[in-house]
Amino acid sequence: MSAAAPTPCTAEPEALEALLDGIDRGIESHLAWNQRLLRCALLREPPGDDVLHPRAHTLCCFGQWLHSHRAQLDNIDPVLAEQTASSHQSMHDAVRRMCEQLLLGQAASADDLLAYEHGQSTMVMVLNALRERTSRATTQLDVLTGLPLRHGLEHMFSLRRKDARRGEAVLWVAMIDVDRFKLVNDTHGHAVGDIALQHIAKRLAGCMRETDSLFRFGGEEFLALLMVREPRGAALLAQRLLEAVNAHPVCTPSGSSLKLSVTIGLAQVGPDESLAHATERADRALLQGKANGRNQFVTAPDAG
Repeated sequence: MSAAAPTPCTAEPEALEALLDGIDRGIESHLAWNQRLLRCALLREPPGDDVLHPRAHTLCCFGQWLHSHRAQLDNIDPVLAEQTASSHQSMHDAVRRMCEQLLLGQAASADDLLAYEHGQSTMVMVLNALRERTSRATTQLDVLTGLPLRHGLEHMFSLRRKDARRGEAVLWVAMIDVDRFKLVNDTHGHAVGDIALQHIAKRLAGCMRETDSLFRFGGEEFLALLMVREPRGAALLAQRLLEAVNAHPVCTPSGSSLKLSVTIGLAQVGPDESLAHATERADRALLQGKANGRNQFVTAPDAG
């Protein structure tokens, strides 16, 4: 996988949504192609041109979609787009060689089988990364903090909940509020308040992992979608967020140091729970944390 920063995407939201749908359909069509391969192997059905042709990778449904949308994918991340194309082709090449051997009554090569398995796993991994990058491109950024705004939250929540339903991790909503922020504005002015929000956003974002998403929810509130694999993963991450803010005071233009804190409400998202309901539960937990003295996290009871 590439560590390089993706190319800034300038596509319209509708085009990005269509691209997301195309990626999902591409994964589905590849699964159907795999099922057909299994039928060919078990029932001795003849493979088609999208298996045996030297350029079979351009003839299958996914290959045709990939070719027609390559420019858009390059605009999202050219390295990931190239990795998708190359792994897709290497997988097809390996399958073609195995089928040719089988049609001659010979055993398929173990090296070709490994090449097929590696190409397929790489392609799926890279496609998921492209899907993630495309999804993030559908959200607009807050000018002050550089974080996505809440209008893209519903779509990201839907994607994360699908991931959670597949058993990849458990989805949590974290509501994060800067403590006594009105006092910061009233005492130091809105310019310092803006600096404080930028500082907090940077500290929170620095704790996010690849599968987490942080949004500016409004005012001094932030919302994070957390994909958690360990039982105490959400609590551990919330504690890191608290410590990251506590350990780094804000430096004001006058040279003074301004110590801030946040309060966090956590809610584990139920299998069929809506974003609005999960956010409401997280917000109630946040208010409980405020009432308990701030600078802490509170976990909401499970959804009823």
